[in-house]
Amino acid sequence: MKNKLDKIRDQYRDSVPPIPYLPIGEVVLVYRLPSEEKTAGGLYVPEEHRSPVSSGILIAAGLAARDVMADALIETGDIVYFARFAGDEKEFKRDEAKVGQKLLQLKVRELLGSADALERSQNYRIVLKTYDDGTSEHVYERKAA
Repeated sequence: MKNKLDKIRDQYRDSVPPIPYLPIGEVVLVYRLPSEEKTAGGLYVPEEHRSPVSSGILIAAGLAARDVMADALIETGDIVYFARFAGDEKEFKRDEAKVGQKLLQLKVRELLGSADALERSQNYRIVLKTYDDGTSEHVYERKAA
């Protein structure tokens, strides 16, 4: 049985690289989705003039980042959105044609959202949980089937 990240690798024809290292703390690794080769009018855009896409696939996260992601219902393998120039792009491997595989390394707080989490949230409701010491917090609770 394949996990979600393996299914996405199949969908993008193995262009999603393997995880080069496990990030620590609030750091996440994101594979930036490729930009469009053609405009809406059918013109081809040269690679040096393509603007970077502000969405990608979350491939790895540190332990502190996983806590933040759990609060937002984001999981590894989700398509996430971030600011256009957020994070640092790291090249970690080159193939025979001298083309490097790049990953975006950014803090989990720089993620703006996830379309997959939106779909997942349809099965949850937000409730206010109050504790005996007078504190409270909002938590996700699974809806009854």
